[in-house]
Amino acid sequence: MKFTLNWLKEFVAFDDSPEKLSELLTMAGLEVESVTPLSAIEGGASDWLFEISVTPNRGDCLSVMGLAREVSVLTGNTVTANLAHRDGNTVQSLAGMAIEITDPELCPRYSAKVIEGVRMGQAPVWMRDRLEACGVRALNNVVDVTNYVMLETGQPLHAFDLDRLTDGRIVVRRAGSVKKFITLDGIERELSESDLLICDGEMPIALAGVMGGHNSEVTNQTRRVLLESAHFDPTTIRRTAKRLGLHSEASHRFERGVDPSGTVAAADRATALMAEYAGGSVEAGVLDSYPRPPKISSILLRQESIEKLLGTRIPPDQVEKFLKALGLKIHKRAGQGSLEVLPPTRRTDLTREADLIEDLARLYGYQNIPTTLPILQCAAARADYHLAWERRIRSFLAGEGLVEAINLPFTSEAMNHAFSGLWDGPTSAVPVLNPLVKESAEMRLSLLPGLIDNFRLNLAQQAENFFAYQLGKIFRRQANGEIEEKQCLAGLLFGSRTRKGLRSSGNGSAIGFLDSKGLVEGILDVFHLRESVIWSRAKLSVLHPGRASDLLYDGQKIGHMGESHPNLIDQFGVPAFLPFELDFDKLVQYSPRQIKASSLPRYPAVERDIALVVDQALPSQQIIGCINELGQTLIERIEVFDEYRGASIPEGKKSLAYKISYRANDRTLTDGEVNALHQDLVDHVGKVFTAQRRS
Repeated sequence: MKFTLNWLKEFVAFDDSPEKLSELLTMAGLEVESVTPLSAIEGGASDWLFEISVTPNRGDCLSVMGLAREVSVLTGNTVTANLAHRDGNTVQSLAGMAIEITDPELCPRYSAKVIEGVRMGQAPVWMRDRLEACGVRALNNVVDVTNYVMLETGQPLHAFDLDRLTDGRIVVRRAGSVKKFITLDGIERELSESDLLICDGEMPIALAGVMGGHNSEVTNQTRRVLLESAHFDPTTIRRTAKRLGLHSEASHRFERGVDPSGTVAAADRATALMAEYAGGSVEAGVLDSYPRPPKISSILLRQESIEKLLGTRIPPDQVEKFLKALGLKIHKRAGQGSLEVLPPTRRTDLTREADLIEDLARLYGYQNIPTTLPILQCAAARADYHLAWERRIRSFLAGEGLVEAINLPFTSEAMNHAFSGLWDGPTSAVPVLNPLVKESAEMRLSLLPGLIDNFRLNLAQQAENFFAYQLGKIFRRQANGEIEEKQCLAGLLFGSRTRKGLRSSGNGSAIGFLDSKGLVEGILDVFHLRESVIWSRAKLSVLHPGRASDLLYDGQKIGHMGESHPNLIDQFGVPAFLPFELDFDKLVQYSPRQIKASSLPRYPAVERDIALVVDQALPSQQIIGCINELGQTLIERIEVFDEYRGASIPEGKKSLAYKISYRANDRTLTDGEVNALHQDLVDHVGKVFTAQRRS
């Protein structure tokens, strides 16, 4: 908002310096961005141009009159100019024109006046200088008057050439079936059904509150003017202006709220200036359709609320003084120390008690409110169990040399089709209602698409290694339409891992399936779940059919890992990599709440090795599970230490070697006890899996 100091002084007395006015407005919440001296304006009189930043909720300050009211409250000086309307004679028809509003919610009020016999020409110099100083281009005496009164009162106006209107009806309606309209700038605009139009009967002549039409603009041949002064719904104007990229001084004010009570006063002011500077005569009466007056409710203002929110006490008589200066009507409640406050229609921002207290604070002066620290009572905070596990896993993976990736939760439909994530049952992606690009049309079902994009970007930057993970949420839409989300942990490994420290391995060797498996087992160790998880062969379209594994806990899948499928590698044009994905929520759920500790064993363990020839498709974990089901208390630990295929092993078979530890808590085991128990174990496994012992 721009205005000149001399213009402001026509409405309110102010004798201090421009610097003082700048400080006064800024401290009152109307930040002054710049103050520029003007020398060649109004016959050479010195002046100053102010540019202020008005918050979106203070549309009443987007005028010289509105700012004059603020200065009046801040300085105690009265507003001197009176722009109240003089012609209160409302008529149903004027110069053969009538008004019809089809949607009062979008146009609560529409006022119009008629000026006959205008002579088009230039506006006076002082008016043109003020307009151009405020950034408005001067055109002719009629249009300049409408812009001048808009800056003066905050009410946008529009002048139509009355001789170009033939129907005799001004109809305010939605665009509906009208798809195109040529505006004043000569550009054809594509309309939406919800856009609000001003029509001459059925023919559109203006985009309401935004810009007039090319077919009704005033020209040098104009002799009769229909002056529009209306109030439109801010949301509708904002939507239309933003969609069409048509930001005007009028739309800027309508979007922030215009006083519906000021339409006739602004029209009277404009027609009076046109009669003076365009030589026209004003038709008696005003067309004023007001089907939806605003319903303003009173606001209860309590003294204790003022003290509670501001932390200081403003004397009641000073509170009343400020409220009256703002133009608010007040009514005291007997014996309650509270006020009923009725805001004027121009203050659309005052809807609740806190709004009134905010105004009192800025008028009282923020510098007068003491700075005090609130009294806080310290209490022991409850630890966030889930967050603690997040920190532990991040610390572990950082120690393993992985970096954390943070990706947006959007992906493409193709990626969601390929990576279905760790969901139980059928998956349905959550669509994004208004995606910026096609590649972000859905919420992700898995974390792996984002990591793959990171991987491809690093390869494009000539990276030789990539070790990254992401801890984040995935989303799906359930059958009933509700959105479900869960937190998962995913990682992607590629390249060689260089061991640093005393045992540096130089360039290191390329990471393989067992390295990835070891990392996942380390994660399970963090959650104390390694011994409880079963590894099972996985069948996933994105993982290599012979190098993939599911992780099961009590029959429930909690993750998968493996090597990328050759088809996936070809699709993305990348080398083979090793992804893994774990259900973080389930890991936290299944992790034991209490960790049991036991003393070091007093008696030594006895170890026996066994190598079994089994079917090549048999998972090694199944044999471990079968041995544990025996319930032998002397079996302390079972570990796979070798897998062999080759010479001396039949086709379709493999050799699995296990190390089994036996220990008793109350004695040292003898060879006889261990040998007998071990032989029973071997016989049982051989019978269950038709396995042969390899010598």
